Amino acid sequence: HLFTLFEEIVMDTQMNVDPTNAQPVADLNALTMTGTLVQDPELLTGAAGELVAVVMLAVEGRLHASPWGTTIRHTYFIHAWGLGPIAEWLATMPAGTRVRILGSLDYLYRSNAPTSAERVVLSIHIDELARHA
Repeated sequence: HLFTLFEEIVMDTQMNVDPTNAQPVADLNALTMTGTLVQDPELLTGAAGELVAVVMLAVEGRLHASPWGTTIRHTYFIHAWGLGPIAEWLATMPAGTRVRILGSLDYLYRSNAPTSAERVVLSIHIDELARHA
């Protein structure tokens, strides 16, 4: 479902500057999205002792025509996580908070997952975070 959502999202590319004066290259892994926290953030401690906040976001896709002549909108559920100050700020946000994030595709490793298939989850590493009105 995550890949389907990313096909729908217009990705805001960030420009990486190359010190060799080459042309800037778009970071194709960067994305910006707005979603709603489905539940309160899960707070963990990282390997180096830093605070990690894991959230589940509900993100609405674009409207699409249905086979019945109406329009439908899919909702996607996505894991996202942040470290340090971003994790501290996420910790203050209850379920239902709308946020806008700038981040990149990454993997989330969950050692306490009930099955080995759920231990590694495609997710978004949050680089920047803002409340969305």
